[in-house]
Amino acid sequence: MRLSKFISSSGYASRRKSDLLIENGFVIVNNEVCRDFSTQIKEGDEVIVENTKITLPGPKIFSFYKPKNCLCTSNDPSGRKTIYDTLDPKYKNLISIGRLDYKSEGLLLLTNNGEISRFYELPKNKIYRTYNVDLIGDFKNSNLRDMRSGIKFKGIRYGGIIAKLIKIKGERFTLEMLLTEGKNREIRNIAKYFKWNVLKLKRIQHGEYKLSNLKPAEIKEEKLSEKILNLVIKTNE
Repeated sequence: MRLSKFISSSGYASRRKSDLLIENGFVIVNNEVCRDFSTQIKEGDEVIVENTKITLPGPKIFSFYKPKNCLCTSNDPSGRKTIYDTLDPKYKNLISIGRLDYKSEGLLLLTNNGEISRFYELPKNKIYRTYNVDLIGDFKNSNLRDMRSGIKFKGIRYGGIIAKLIKIKGERFTLEMLLTEGKNREIRNIAKYFKWNVLKLKRIQHGEYKLSNLKPAEIKEEKLSEKILNLVIKTNE
């Protein structure tokens, strides 16, 4: 297995961060600093990253209810709360699959395997994410057609979004929105395009995993699908 993939598969860091660690000389293979991303790691090789010996645990995936007003990062220079402040310390090395912004809440998938994270985040894999969004503003049925066709806002093109109206009362309404792209602050920017204010944004499903009855800050281990095991875990080249 290539060195960068070995590190990301261990859950120590994402593929991108693994590359940076290697490039900057923080990785030691068999007692020598290694800056070659393509170095093949064989059984019995010792890999140390930032003074931590790396091994490959069994791949796992978790559903976590990210509370509102916390970040999907390990630390924040401004001192804001992160998801790792709410998680039990035994989960501190889990990687978040994608992100939810500070004010958003709901289902966040976590994993101990960087290749699983990468699979879910690659746009070409078209992993759907579903959100319930409470909004206030002037809603028209034509807005749903516009979203399905794709819109452009502040120079950014957003691909088709499948949305349906869940409920409406006066200027307050709730949409269920299904996305595949996951561009930064996509839903909030689309709301701005239509001059809507977001009251609540909650992810309720990511791929095959659903939020179900999880409560804020709760976590549970999920079963990895055979598809993921076959396409990600067993592909070591």
